[in-house]
Parts: sequence; structure tokens; C-alpha cells
Amino acid sequence: MIFEIVTTGIFGGLALKALFKKQGLATNDSGRIQRIISLSGLNVRDGKDVLSTVLIRKKQYDFGWEYAYKIPLGRSFDDYLAKQRVLEDGLNNRRQRITFADIKSLKLEGNIIADLKALYSRKLTEQKEIEILFDGLLKIRVYNKPLSKQINWDESYIKPGTWSVPIGYMRNGDIIRHNFDKDKHLIIAGATGYGKSAILKLITTTLIKQQPDNTELSLIDLKGGSAFHRFKDCKQVKYYSREPQEAEEVLEAIQIDMNKSFKNVVDNGFEDVKEAGVKKRHYIIIDEAADLAEYGKAMAIITDIARRGRSAGYYLIFCTQYPTAQVIPSQTKRNIIARLCYVVDTDTASRVVLDESGADKLPDIPGRGIYKNNVKRYIVQSPFISNETIQQLITPQIKKEVNIDSETVESTRRTDIITFKKT
Repeated sequence: MIFEIVTTGIFGGLALKALFKKQGLATNDSGRIQRIISLSGLNVRDGKDVLSTVLIRKKQYDFGWEYAYKIPLGRSFDDYLAKQRVLEDGLNNRRQRITFADIKSLKLEGNIIADLKALYSRKLTEQKEIEILFDGLLKIRVYNKPLSKQINWDESYIKPGTWSVPIGYMRNGDIIRHNFDKDKHLIIAGATGYGKSAILKLITTTLIKQQPDNTELSLIDLKGGSAFHRFKDCKQVKYYSREPQEAEEVLEAIQIDMNKSFKNVVDNGFEDVKEAGVKKRHYIIIDEAADLAEYGKAMAIITDIARRGRSAGYYLIFCTQYPTAQVIPSQTKRNIIARLCYVVDTDTASRVVLDESGADKLPDIPGRGIYKNNVKRYIVQSPFISNETIQQLITPQIKKEVNIDSETVESTRRTDIITFKKT
């Protein structure tokens, strides 16, 4: 009986494979991709000749398929990136067809008819997502499963004693972390409602939990305090403001502190605080930096922090929902390698943040973004942390108040004195 089932499955599979081949239904999407590319106008006419996108190789991975192409002269990576949604929609068109690979995935046990019906139903609703990369060859990755739309906070994200924070999950299940001791500053941008404030709260909470005694924060919340109000009484917070004029004054104070730290480090022969053995780091986190665009002095200080803060241990997290050249000046950008961009509405906005298009083509999913550093570009889904969880995690770090002669005096924290010694 078992022999009959196995042999029937094998010969049935071979018959199905022959049928799919005869009908032109491949077990991967290479043919469909090249047809979509051709119909999208990406081929180049050179006199009487038509230069097409040539498939060099294809390879199957656990996540799906990767196709590598040689692009014709006259085309750029951006041309293909601009057609990402066309390619994705084309691959998802009539996904109800069942391939040989789908048949192979079925177990030869139980009710085969019911399994086939379930497979057909699943094919009607499945959605494939693609990613387009370029490293000399155009690479199109087609994923079998879409990236999760929401990933919740997990205690495993906390890495005590480090300066790295979780940014988001990749499609293969790995989590990308931003290491501030490597990439000192970070630009975050995206349309409202797509995850900027959520990731800022996640980063702030992580820093406090991982390095409670060495983290110092300046929180500038120009959206009225909605994101950072719950953190303002934490012992790690040195400066807090939520109005542009007040923020400019805070930035002036930060610059004075930074200059002192910079002088101590450099004058004692060290390149930065890490080499000097200084444990403390000061983070300047600005939510909605666009509100400071008209404050020239504030913007000049921000640029100075981006330029000299790395040596002094003053790290900038610069966030805006209005990514324009005025809001993110080139002098600031060139000193901030790491960028995280969620959905934006235009190609221009994506280029301001990432120096390339792509964020304007992200799906309409909060927390879905592109993280880019000097090594690579990643599409990620950022974890979500609730306000209730944040409150539980930071409550032990909130400064207490004591009553003296009916006057309320806020308890203060000791300021560390840093001594440098040459060895």
C-alpha cells in the first residue's frame, strides 16, 4: 500500500512537471520577471537592436528565489527600483496557479483532495514581496512569505552593557541593531504615523535599560512632548524641552558641555571617549527637527554636534517627518552615515534621507523601513513597544521627590568627574 502511494506520487509528480513545462509554467518566476521588465519599457533600443535585461543566474534559498541580471547600457539601478511595485504586482497577478513546487510541498497522507483545496485557497490569497539590490548585477529577490506586519517587543532585545539598539527584523528572521559606538549618529525620517516616534521610544528605553548608569539624555520633543513626556523624570535625562525657542537654549547648553568633554578628550591625547575609557554617553534626541529649521543658531549647533560630537561622546538622533534639504542640511548629513527611513510620499524625500529612492515605494505598513549604513541597505520591520511596557521598564529609573519643610525638592543625581591618565 505504501509502495503504491509513493510510486503514484512520484509518477504523478513527473507528469505534473511535464505538464507545467509544456504549458510554460516554470517552478520559479524568472520568465515572468523578464516579461514584466520588457513590458515596463526597461529594455533599451540601440538603432535596430533591442538591449534587454539578461538573466545571469538564479538560485533558490530558504526565503525564496534570487535572480541576478546584467542590465543594458543606458539603464541604471534607479530605473528598476522605480518599477518595483510593477514587478511585485505582476508576480502576484493570478497567483492562484499551482506549480510543481506547490505539489511537492504536500504530504502524501490524509485527504489529498482536501489538501489540494486548501492549497488552492491559500494560493488565491498569498502575496509575494520582492527586494531589488545592486552590486554590479541587478538582483531581484522574490520572497515566499511577506515580512510580518507587526513584531512586538521582546526582553531579548536588551543587551546589557552595550550601546547597540534594535532597529528591525529582516526577512530571514535576523534582527538589525544600530551600534552607536560604531556609527555615532542616526537620521530617522518618514511620514506621520509610520513609526518614527515608536522607534525613538524604543531606542530611548533600550539605552536606559542597557546602560542605566552611563546613559545621559537630552530630549527635544517638538511635537508638544507626546513622545518623550513619560521619560522626562528619568534620572538619565539632563535636558528636556518641547518648544523651538527653549530647544535652542537647550542646544546651547549641550554645546557648552560637549566642548568641555571634547577638550578633555583631545587635550589628553585621545581620539574619542571610547579610546579615553570614558563610560558615559550623551544622546541628543530630536523629534520633529523641521520645527528648528528657521532657528539658524539651533541648526548650526546640530551640525556642530554631528561633526565633533563623536569624539566627545555626544551622539545625535535626528528625526523628522518633513525630510527636505532645508530640514536636513548637507553639512549635517555628511557627518551622519546611518539612516533609517520609513514610508515617505515622494522619490525626492527618499533621496534626501537615503541618497537613493526606495522609501517612497515601501508598502503601507507602519514600522516598515529601510535602514542604511556604510556597509549595506536593509529592509526591516521595526519592533513595536507599547507605552505600558515602556512605563514598566523605566519606572525604576524615575527620580523620586522628597518633602523638606513643606517644600518639594527633587532629588538630584551625582555628576561623575572624569579623570584622564596617560599610560
